[in-house]
Amino acid sequence: MTNSNAEKLFDELEKSYEEIIDQMEDSFTSHQFIEKLSQAHQDIYVQVLNEYSKNGQPFKSVHSVIAKRLGNFKHLVKYDKWIPKSENIFGDYNGAMVWQKVK
Repeated sequence: MTNSNAEKLFDELEKSYEEIIDQMEDSFTSHQFIEKLSQAHQDIYVQVLNEYSKNGQPFKSVHSVIAKRLGNFKHLVKYDKWIPKSENIFGDYNGAMVWQKVK
């Protein structure tokens, strides 16, 4: 599901990626990044979740887009690997991307 309002909200969140990346360890999971980003920008995060609320899995959908957009910051991070077990914001375990800061 994509709509222009959701895209604008994701673009707004993306403006903070560099700031959040700076706060991360040298290696981090997409789950860790999402947790920091959502805490720092709760207002926008809740709005974008609302845009996806009718699809039945708003968190999974939004988190997927947030994680994939990290790829737009190749000058700051690079995709390292996929791990099958990472704790998400709900305390559940599922797969996640691991990112490395570019030095």
